[in-house]
Amino acid sequence: MRVLFTLLIFVIFFGCDRQEAVIPAEGDAAKPVKGDTILMGSIGEPSTLLPVLASDSASSDINGLVYSGLVRYDKDLQIEGDLAETWEISEDNLTITFHLRRDVRWHDGEPFTAQDVMFTYQLYIDPETPTAYAERYKQVASAEVIDPYTFRVRYDQPLAPALISWSLPIHPLHLLQGKDVTQSPLGRAPVGTGPYRFETWDSGERVVLAANPDYWNGEPYIQRVVYRIIPDQSTMFLELQSKGIDYMD
Repeated sequence: MRVLFTLLIFVIFFGCDRQEAVIPAEGDAAKPVKGDTILMGSIGEPSTLLPVLASDSASSDINGLVYSGLVRYDKDLQIEGDLAETWEISEDNLTITFHLRRDVRWHDGEPFTAQDVMFTYQLYIDPETPTAYAERYKQVASAEVIDPYTFRVRYDQPLAPALISWSLPIHPLHLLQGKDVTQSPLGRAPVGTGPYRFETWDSGERVVLAANPDYWNGEPYIQRVVYRIIPDQSTMFLELQSKGIDYMD
């Protein structure tokens, strides 16, 4: 009995995996390195990659990397500038003046200007646009382009989420003006100003994004983001366990 007990202790002690402590890197080794791909599991296929029309989470996740708004939340959930470098809010909280970045280009190389912001605003409030997001922008009393890099909106009464509402994805005027957005090829091959450019969409399989080397805030460190479409949660979990994906919702 004593021999059996000793053997059992031996198996428990030496049979378990012993993990060594992780020692944080220091100096140059601690700096992030560009490269590699992250594989994301998506339970559904995106419906469209035009944000004004998209209402599903799969589309929104991808659009959030391809497009940018005027403002956004930072890691501490504080509002910071995105396409807008600075802004002023009037004392009566009815007017917001956005000063836009001058170093931003669309993924096709065209410059981004305040005309793109005005076009996006008009697109959202257009009764012919089948969007679920119009109501907040219908509360804008007036919008105007002051110059190519200044955009101003006025409200008739204070609106608590007025500033963060301008995190809406800005759409490209030069590719959508005068077009039926419901038939636009951008629904399958988007062009934005965000940190990632659209690369490919294989229906039922994957959507691939590549890092934008011209992103105003610097090229992302992760070079490619691949959304693998896996419509079954159990299958997705097995893929996560086998390292077929790096992340699942």
